[in-house]
Amino acid sequence: MPRTTITLSEERYRALKQVAARSGQTITEVVDQALELAGVNTVEAVREMLAEASRRASLTDEEAMEMALRETAATRAEDFTRRSA
Repeated sequence: MPRTTITLSEERYRALKQVAARSGQTITEVVDQALELAGVNTVEAVREMLAEASRRASLTDEEAMEMALRETAATRAEDFTRRSA
């Protein structure tokens, strides 16, 4: 797995550590989830979503993409709500 360095303010770094500790996750896991919520997905993840949507119904590529985008947004909202509680 590649490594990278980011620069955060002291306050943001402390907040990140607190979120990770409270949720029982590593900082890497918290950052990864935040990136997903921001819409940073791999091409592979998007293809998997489209394939799943197509399997579940007879859809055109456009319909499958629309469904995948709706489901992604709903999942992100649910995850955000669950983590914020």
